[in-house]
Amino acid sequence: MASNRCCICNKDGATTCSTCNSASYCSENCMKDDERTHNLLSASFGASNKTRPTKTAVLVLYFPIITYGEKGLSAPKIVWVDTQHEMHIVERKTDGSIEYTDPLRHDAFEIRFSQPRDLLTPVEARGFEINQNYSKKFQLLYPAVLHMRNAFNFDGSRPNLTLIEVSREQLSHKWKGPLILYSKKTFSSSCACRDVTLSDFRTLLDFCKVYGASEGGLRASLLANNFIEVELTNPSLFATMLLHCSGDRTLQGVEISCKGDKEFLKTNQFMSVAVPVAHPIFDDINYDNGLIAGFGATEVSKMIELPLLVRRIFPHKRWNRKREMRSTMYSNPIAIYLKLETDIQSARWGFPDLGFPDGHIYSRVLVVRKDQLAITARQVDAVCAYFKKVSEVLYTEKNVRLLGLLGGHLCKGRAKLMAEHVSRSKFEDFFKEFKEQKVKGGDLSWKDEVSPYEVVAEESDDDDLGSEMDALELGSDSERVKFEWELERGQIS
Repeated sequence: MASNRCCICNKDGATTCSTCNSASYCSENCMKDDERTHNLLSASFGASNKTRPTKTAVLVLYFPIITYGEKGLSAPKIVWVDTQHEMHIVERKTDGSIEYTDPLRHDAFEIRFSQPRDLLTPVEARGFEINQNYSKKFQLLYPAVLHMRNAFNFDGSRPNLTLIEVSREQLSHKWKGPLILYSKKTFSSSCACRDVTLSDFRTLLDFCKVYGASEGGLRASLLANNFIEVELTNPSLFATMLLHCSGDRTLQGVEISCKGDKEFLKTNQFMSVAVPVAHPIFDDINYDNGLIAGFGATEVSKMIELPLLVRRIFPHKRWNRKREMRSTMYSNPIAIYLKLETDIQSARWGFPDLGFPDGHIYSRVLVVRKDQLAITARQVDAVCAYFKKVSEVLYTEKNVRLLGLLGGHLCKGRAKLMAEHVSRSKFEDFFKEFKEQKVKGGDLSWKDEVSPYEVVAEESDDDDLGSEMDALELGSDSERVKFEWELERGQIS
């Protein structure tokens, strides 16, 4: 039963919602503040079965971990848990038998990417008591409790996509693993539990707005690649979160289409895009934490004094899951030259990235400047064309000038060749010629194109992005992200 206090502002004498009988509001404004999330559960809460499966069962809200690759639920589940049976979900079957399920157990995906454990091994749990409304700063009449895995930050737990779907851009902490929200009758540690209400749901959401904000909040987690599953399952929500955490600040970047994009989506080869400043492509701490994350500024772009960051984008679902899909659709024969091998000791010196499936660059990729200045589609076109030409020249000349050389002599020869053909001045000369050829060929869009070195920063009163990266935490490991790509390509069911 709902309290007569408003769940938004705590005013007394509030009116209880007639649909759910589980939350009260003192005014239309307070009701409107809670409308989106309240409506997620109001009807189902009011119609839910109130027959307790056991005497010690209480009603709770359950935020489960979803099967990998699937979108989070739009609302938590309303279930019963038995407070005297390790807070396990309890259900009475049609034959009268009682079935218990551990809501915190790890799924197969989590077990694969965490320390060895058996699926049946109980998970150590803990409860976090919420004694006040963290957002509106008023004391609660009774505590709400968030039941979770004790070591969710370290045991391979996956992000709770359902809580993310519900909280959206208001989330300030990367909660992982399954979560259960229940209530207690009083603030005593040994007191009995009570059925959860939608007022408690509001308390949790306000708590999620504030908790973790002092540690960098959602922005730090996004930058550190901690929401890759959201990017995979709900790209539009991922974009909304990025824009919110960027204060709607964006910079101009470029996407380079792969073969699948061009064939099935009819996209242009190079596309200018607005990139939120909180995008994980700018993460300099965790750039090598997995195959989907970028790998810092490519070495060859540094050599022309135009450091570029490159990050793969998950293949579009309109063509990616087609059974007849050819693996060549993931290749990006243009973008691979952005990661030309510059290591003079490498057997692949002078060659572009291996591409799909053994390299780093495949599928559609996003390209931005590390200095966060704008870069245009035509400028990226010129950069790719330049590095492609460099690769071809190096291949030709090494077969003439480096033939028969070994060891240190070979390395010195390679370094000399690279210095001769890769530099800022060489690219500037190439850019001028490339632009002239485009204009002469009838592409007048190139007429007013400027060199990337002529781009200047726009004036801004905002703090520099780099000053907000101290709170970044480690992202997912490379094996996990490789698995994500295998699953997305349909290689794993």
